Amino acid sequence: MRATTRLALPFLLALALGACGDDDSPGTDAGPGTDAGPGTDAGPPDNGVVGDEIYPESCDLSCEGRELETACTCTPEPQTAPPGDPTAFDINRVGCDQLQASGDNPRNPDDDFCDAAGDDGAPETGCNMAGMYREPGEVQMVTMYGVVDVFGNGGDADDITVEIYAEGPDGTLGELLGSATASIDDPCAETEDEIENDMVVGTRQLGFYAIPNIPSETPLIVKTTGDAGFWRDIYSYNIQALNDELETEAPPADACETLRTDEAFADTPRWEYRARIISTSDWTSIPLTAGLIEGIRAGSGALAGEIHDCEDVRLEFAQVGINPRPEVFTYFNDQPDNPLPDTGRQVGTSILGLYAGLDIPEGPVDVAAVGRVGDATQTLGWYRARIFAGAVTSVTLRGLRATQIPAE
Repeated sequence: MRATTRLALPFLLALALGACGDDDSPGTDAGPGTDAGPGTDAGPPDNGVVGDEIYPESCDLSCEGRELETACTCTPEPQTAPPGDPTAFDINRVGCDQLQASGDNPRNPDDDFCDAAGDDGAPETGCNMAGMYREPGEVQMVTMYGVVDVFGNGGDADDITVEIYAEGPDGTLGELLGSATASIDDPCAETEDEIENDMVVGTRQLGFYAIPNIPSETPLIVKTTGDAGFWRDIYSYNIQALNDELETEAPPADACETLRTDEAFADTPRWEYRARIISTSDWTSIPLTAGLIEGIRAGSGALAGEIHDCEDVRLEFAQVGINPRPEVFTYFNDQPDNPLPDTGRQVGTSILGLYAGLDIPEGPVDVAAVGRVGDATQTLGWYRARIFAGAVTSVTLRGLRATQIPAE
């Protein structure tokens, strides 16, 4: 059994539910073959956003004064910079040195989605621009594996069902591609230290799962389910096993036993994905922390995630829009060990890149993000997912996927 160290997260909806596109047909459109360049808005007339011209759907929205209509959302304009500092709120690519270290846990790109160069810098947004879109890769069948992590409070992640679905229209669950039950008895399970204020405050075990025959380069939905008395479901979107992330060599000699001996890992590429689950107690307490006194209503759910650039690095000062509008929307503070909601924050995401929308009706949901890059307001991507009653939907934007680019 492997041992890991993770930070205690008192507030779950700091999901980088991430550890991980969809698109939608435009009113006025310059067409996907038009290279407008990074400083020209070729999208819907007067929307002021560069790069959203390929969004293939028109929507009937009523955006307010300082909101931009982009990708079927009303997204706040980037904040106006103070006099004398014109780039104060330009999109910042978060460096690992900007994230506060915790004890003996240095920040690193693999776990913290930060730039190894250390300090802040300009974002990589090329994959959102005509002429630089990502190219689709050849679909391969892979074995998907990993542990189920617990956000916030909760016990051992044992007997958690992990289901992988193809993504259907408007975020619906498509074909069930595979499933497995995560077990803490597996040799590849992990024991996790929970750290708070540089102190180990407890441990818990994270069950291991493996699911063969999952297609790469394909939009997936990952659903995690546990005992309804203790857990709430999480539906994770914008999940793809990209070919350049696959492990194709034999597992190393020091790999855990299941990786070395299970036939599912013998001759097929493998892809590690850390699934997630949320406790029922946190589902109840989180809305109170964000000011939603009556909690999330029956028939509604929550949406949370992060905004990253095309190289999967967190972005600061990204502005996020959600449609339909949540009852409560929030960004978060700058503390990676204690990511608390900051509902009054107007300048966009903090260095954690986090956002959350609470109490959204069940059904399709659009999320989009923009940011200022130089003299232009650029799209940072968009995604259409789905809200499920009594559950969390996770969407982390990582720039436009190849599957979001319309065929010419």
